Amino acid sequence: MVDGGRDDVLEALHRELLEREARLRSLVEQQLERERLRDPSARPGAPTPLTEREVQILQLVVRGHTNRQIGAQLQVGAATIRNRLSRIYGKLGVMTRTHAAVRAVELGLCRVGPGEAS
Repeated sequence: MVDGGRDDVLEALHRELLEREARLRSLVEQQLERERLRDPSARPGAPTPLTEREVQILQLVVRGHTNRQIGAQLQVGAATIRNRLSRIYGKLGVMTRTHAAVRAVELGLCRVGPGEAS
């Protein structure tokens, strides 16, 4: 029975190591993606990185602003914002506004914290 307990401990340690490795791999992938989006020369053939204006739009999306509100703040029409968001979605590999916001936060392009919402 002592060996069975030891095996259980070893198995639990092995699972924990695998989970930590997966988390570390995810963090490395996120960092690489961040660098790819910020530096167009980071990888030949990589999609075009986000422009400063696109990051600015994403920050307002993350804060919950509508296209009309973003357009008013940036002094452009809501249709322009809609078009820009379509390009942003393509660059981020997402299909919705919510996914774009989540992806932007995951990549460290935008932050959400106290006093930053709306």
